[in-house]
Amino acid sequence: MNRKIFLYVKAFSDLGTFMDLIAINVLMYVATQSPAWLAGTMAFRTLGGVISSLFSGVLADRFDRRKIMIVTDIFRAVIILSLIPFPNPIMIVIVCFLIGLTSSFFAVSYSAEIPQIFGQDKVLETNALISRLTSISLVIGFIGAGVITDFLGYQVTLIIDAATYIISAVVLIKMKWNATSVSARTTVTSGIKEKFIAIGNDLKEVYQFILLAPMLLSVNIVFLVGAFAGASHNLGIPLLAESINASKQSLYYGLIWGVWGVGSVLATVLLPRLTFLKGNHLYVACFVTAILMSTGFITFLSNLSLSVVLPFAFFTGVFDAGFTTLHATILQKTDNHIRGRIFGVGMLLKSLGFALGFVVAPILLEASSLKMMVSFFHGSFIAITLVILVYTHIKFVKHQNLEQSV
Repeated sequence: MNRKIFLYVKAFSDLGTFMDLIAINVLMYVATQSPAWLAGTMAFRTLGGVISSLFSGVLADRFDRRKIMIVTDIFRAVIILSLIPFPNPIMIVIVCFLIGLTSSFFAVSYSAEIPQIFGQDKVLETNALISRLTSISLVIGFIGAGVITDFLGYQVTLIIDAATYIISAVVLIKMKWNATSVSARTTVTSGIKEKFIAIGNDLKEVYQFILLAPMLLSVNIVFLVGAFAGASHNLGIPLLAESINASKQSLYYGLIWGVWGVGSVLATVLLPRLTFLKGNHLYVACFVTAILMSTGFITFLSNLSLSVVLPFAFFTGVFDAGFTTLHATILQKTDNHIRGRIFGVGMLLKSLGFALGFVVAPILLEASSLKMMVSFFHGSFIAITLVILVYTHIKFVKHQNLEQSV
């Protein structure tokens, strides 16, 4: 079977995930008419991601990643379908928590196994294709969810979502690749106590590994702060759409994300063609795209004119996809025996940053304005990334001088 088929099936699954975000939020609001319950769906989804991020990397390195992906796909299909007979608020919150929990297990195993499936020399090209398909899924998913949920009901949206997970699992079952065996990764331990000790040692090993790899540590710091800053524009874009035209909020909300998505697609087409993105240049490019991404968010979220908002939304989409793709590529260059745990740490940092951002953003918004809130979040991100970029440049220069003197 052509291995690229899985990338397209994964994108189809992503499309369903974006669709269920709309369907579940609509279902919760219709059931409760409460913004607090609505916020709870996001909070519990994030909480599930935080908890699973503590262990998802360990499991990805100690067990068969392919089987982990298959089990989580099937489980997600079952829990999504459970909302159809039980559409009550408590069940919705439980499902959101379980989605966050299982999605982290799938994402970490999937990302860690990409070099095994497609080869280390194809990592950047593969990640660019993944980002491109995800961006297309985002654009189509949000628009499709609104139309399907409005005309056919949330049940149809959830059934489509569950079907994408089942299709993904079936393709994974049929796919074969040279996966690293469990015995090659670790010695199987017996007994509950020994297993917990082994997991603790695994976590200790990966954090020591990151601390001893200063560039990997720098990338993870930028990723953490970037996730924190991300809460501001996720909260800010619907508010911006309402400010532009309250009667057409949904239209402008979708339009802004749609233009952003087109920019993301363009970035993923261009990235594999940039042959200089190797070695140290990969780190520098990752930090530069992060800075330009945040500059774009500050610019268009500080304006109400579509002539400014839409072009800079496109600009932001280009560099947002660039940053995401380069970050994944850097992590995938780590050794296979520890790669799952490295991605587990990345997922943990993303969940923690996002959760903290969603706590701080509403408070800051209440005390100031949308413009000030976004400027604080993304301005802080730019400042921290600039410091790390300068540090990276100095370190590279010293390394080059040392090589020349030898």
